[in-house]
Amino acid sequence: MGWDDDVVKCLVFWANFFLALVGITLLSLGITYKINLEELIYVIPKDYHHIIVIPILAIPLGSIIIAIAVFGCYGCITEKSNFVTVYGAVLLIIVTVQLAVGICAFLLIRDRQKFDRDLNVALSEVFRNYENVYEYKEIADLIQHRLKCCGTNGTSYWAVIPKSCYETDTKIIYDQPCPRLVSGYLNRCVLIVGIAVLIFSIAVLLGSVISLSFARYLKVHQRRDQYISPPFWW
Repeated sequence: MGWDDDVVKCLVFWANFFLALVGITLLSLGITYKINLEELIYVIPKDYHHIIVIPILAIPLGSIIIAIAVFGCYGCITEKSNFVTVYGAVLLIIVTVQLAVGICAFLLIRDRQKFDRDLNVALSEVFRNYENVYEYKEIADLIQHRLKCCGTNGTSYWAVIPKSCYETDTKIIYDQPCPRLVSGYLNRCVLIVGIAVLIFSIAVLLGSVISLSFARYLKVHQRRDQYISPPFWW
């Protein structure tokens, strides 16, 4: 292969390296938001527990993209056209799965009003048993501290305002009611992962197109080399 061929190979290699970074980012997002949703599992309405599936699916998707990108780099270095072709085809399958996951993220909470009603019921149960159930106390404190809110209707909810309603090491008190903030937070967790999956599917699609083009490029050059015989003195 000549100088131009080396440039093409270098570009394909770096495209696969970027794809690996996409996989790492998607994996990180999946793990982060899976943990965030699991922490609030007691307040997520039972009919909507499946929203945690979106970040869970992002984890294997990211892992597969990383592994496939590594194989793509190997195929690029070894210049095996069949290997690169299979790699590009697998990326197309991954794009299809990513699109399905991303679209599902937008459809999981279709009736926002029902979701908010069920969420308010679950939150009321948690805050009502703040002193009686240790797990509920933990999750209520987590919600109030992380989302900077207090009770289900503000500070008036509490006879004795808990420390989690205060900003750390200050006397600043959070006076926002929690239900609206929790609803927005849960929606953001799901939608951020869904949007990321959809956006990254464009990168994966480009990776597939580049790889399939490179595979075709390799096959053309391999056929050309077969027809060019060396001089007799070689």
